[in-house]
Amino acid sequence: MRYGVNVRRLEGQRLGIGRYIEYLLQAWKDTMAPDDSMELYLREPLRPGDEWIEEHFDTMVFGPRLTGVTWENISMAPRLKDLDVFFGPSYTLPLAYRGPCVVATHSLTELTPGAHPFWYKLTFSPLYRVSALKAKKVIVPSASTLELVHSYYNVPLDRLEIVREGAPDSFAPITDPAVLSRTRIEYTGQDEPYILFVGKFSERRNIPMLIRAFAKLKKAGTIPHNLLLLGPNHLNLPLDALIQELGVEDSVTITNRKFARHEDIVPVYSAASLYAFPSSFEGASNTVVEAMSCGLPVVAGRCDAIADILEGSGTLIDSVSIDSVAEAIADALTSDARRVEMRDRGLERSLSLRWSRTAGQTLDIMQWAASSPN
Repeated sequence: MRYGVNVRRLEGQRLGIGRYIEYLLQAWKDTMAPDDSMELYLREPLRPGDEWIEEHFDTMVFGPRLTGVTWENISMAPRLKDLDVFFGPSYTLPLAYRGPCVVATHSLTELTPGAHPFWYKLTFSPLYRVSALKAKKVIVPSASTLELVHSYYNVPLDRLEIVREGAPDSFAPITDPAVLSRTRIEYTGQDEPYILFVGKFSERRNIPMLIRAFAKLKKAGTIPHNLLLLGPNHLNLPLDALIQELGVEDSVTITNRKFARHEDIVPVYSAASLYAFPSSFEGASNTVVEAMSCGLPVVAGRCDAIADILEGSGTLIDSVSIDSVAEAIADALTSDARRVEMRDRGLERSLSLRWSRTAGQTLDIMQWAASSPN
């Protein structure tokens, strides 16, 4: 069988979908049948350290280097030949391609007020809908996303398939005190415990509110912890000014550290005391699974996708506010029994959310789409 995959999102910093693609490839290189092959389509050459991809897959780099959707339809689509199935791992499919297709729709953030500019619903949202309707199967990460794709995009239920996303086996707790101490000093400048957030500082993730909740606890002397925010501030939120206003400059660190391999982030998770994710809406979250896999208690905003991931192993905040976030963090960090319970239940839950399972189910769906007559 010959597969084709748009892997353009491997470009640049691999957050979210970039990691999703990388983890799929890592699993597929060891599980694909010997007589199967896979073409990967890119706008630019792979970066150093990705030689393993070229060893196991057929990579095709071509221009012109247009914007993502334009490149997909003008540059990539004409080159899709002799494929049994094409996979779009990031919401879209080349509209002119007529062969069997599978697409992954990770969330419907366009339904969240303020998540995107007004023109998003006039451009990307219709393209995502058309791609979902075009696909023989639409892969979604949670039951809540399945319901939204069905109701908002009008995709029939029998063409939707839940494939939960997870963490690689390399994500596990590090217990070496020297490593943990060195990591705390490297990232916060102090060998003190810290609360961690990882990901884009999207508005729905309420990062300013998290900082205010943290400052409230620090001023009250409730916790001795620092706060580490790791990820891109792509919206240029005025966080430095907020931190100064709240007087917690010595306790809050913001960094967009880039890692040669994403597994290099494991010590950062392991050295933390708590993972805080006060999001109002998510279709899924790899970082929540990664945090649990590294032994972190999780405090998160209540949305259906995160509730599906945690399955009672963490704390869900019903109504995200400064007070509710502060209360949830304090509850987890001031009770040893509660923290240990959350850690143990999270580790147990994470065992069922491993990337090998995600990749295997995804490949099964692609094979079905290639062979199904409908």
